[in-house]
Amino acid sequence: MLRIIAITRKIKWIGFLAIIGGIFFDHTVLDYARLLFWLIFIDPVFYVSLVQIFGMLYTRLKHKFRLPSKDNYSCECDYILPFNGKWAVINGGVSKDLSHAWGILTQRYAYDFFILDDEGKTHDGDNKLLKSYHCYGKDIIAPADGIVVKCSGTHKDSRVNGKKAFCDAWDIRGNHIVIRHSENEYSAIAHIAPGSIIVKTGDAVKQGEVIAKCGNSGNTSEPHIHFQLQTGKNFFLSAGLPIALTNIKAEESVGYKLCHEKLGIKPRSCDGNLEVVGDKSYIGRGLDVENTLNRG
Repeated sequence: MLRIIAITRKIKWIGFLAIIGGIFFDHTVLDYARLLFWLIFIDPVFYVSLVQIFGMLYTRLKHKFRLPSKDNYSCECDYILPFNGKWAVINGGVSKDLSHAWGILTQRYAYDFFILDDEGKTHDGDNKLLKSYHCYGKDIIAPADGIVVKCSGTHKDSRVNGKKAFCDAWDIRGNHIVIRHSENEYSAIAHIAPGSIIVKTGDAVKQGEVIAKCGNSGNTSEPHIHFQLQTGKNFFLSAGLPIALTNIKAEESVGYKLCHEKLGIKPRSCDGNLEVVGDKSYIGRGLDVENTLNRG
């Protein structure tokens, strides 16, 4: 947040000086300054950051500063994981310490899922080739029954080099699907492979039904599934909801630790990453998870 504010202040002065200068002078350098100003503002990541700031204010006011949490909200529907087979929770949880992005309210309880091998690697071979990644092209399934209310499938996959995130799309989500499961519960799945979405707006989907394939579109460091539950259709004006999962198996991920060791990075804390309440499970990073009922 502080970084965004600092960048905004710098851009404000760049734009102000360029516009004022353009009134009195006609120099090429000022034309380039004005162009730079507009290019920065239409950059997808920066633009979305500004939208998210507005969305956070709006969401807090809409919910009267009482945002959903595991302690005050229970899911109206039964949800499973949006994939088949075993995947690792690399990011996300229902507490502030585990959160995907606690300050970005719609993504507060979001998850990033990867497939890790026995050595903790997400890929085999050239890390610049999408097909080298274990999860690329894997099926994405509907986490619960519902109606598709939004599909976006026109974005190409972003570049990948195994080191940093790129966003080669005009939307940080890349290709994505939003499903309405009840009046106040919508799931959003992002970074879908181009050309792989097989549902359309208005379609009714059943839990476990294949709806697309995992890709690398949008703002992403490598192929994975971004999955979240939110209070409305709009990705930026909704509050994130803690997801209570049913019929899943969860265990400590050895690959998660190995993955960080290979990168020379200390794994972030995974304390409290699994809580089972009756037949519901709340999960967090550092777990290997899978559905116990294959309904695909």
